[in-house]
Amino acid sequence: MQEHNIFLLQGSNKENREINIEKSLALIADNIGTIIKKSSYFESQAWNMSNNTYSFYNRALHIRTHLTPMSIIQEINKIELSMGRKKVHHDKKIKKYQDREIDIDIIFYDNIIIYSSILTIPHPLFHLRRFALEPMCDIAPNKNHPVFNIRVIEILGLCLDKSKIEKL
Repeated sequence: MQEHNIFLLQGSNKENREINIEKSLALIADNIGTIIKKSSYFESQAWNMSNNTYSFYNRALHIRTHLTPMSIIQEINKIELSMGRKKVHHDKKIKKYQDREIDIDIIFYDNIIIYSSILTIPHPLFHLRRFALEPMCDIAPNKNHPVFNIRVIEILGLCLDKSKIEKL
């Protein structure tokens, strides 16, 4: 069975953010794959949210797995729901972000590109979000983005998001 390198981003801004991220890390290790590397925690104000009360903690993970991308997204959904995340369905044209116990995004899966109604890899907003780029640069600054064909550290240098991100 072939092993795959994946990169995930964890985020939390409800209750004890660090405990939420650590709990999801244990569930990821149990259900998705072997944790190879994890970034420091990064704290940031919520991105495109006006009604939140707490800042986010985010962390990037490098994982080795035997799972397919669709199996990973199914496991992520189970983890998020088990930790209390409520999935809210809105009109696809109006994206509304909410406070959450845990949010887990697939950033990269090897160097593959997937565009489907269920899953897009690499994450379609990754290059626009400093809160995702900085943790990724903490663990894999030279990872090549398969769509843009430039390194993550170069994407960070070009990023127009000037949000304040603090490494904890």
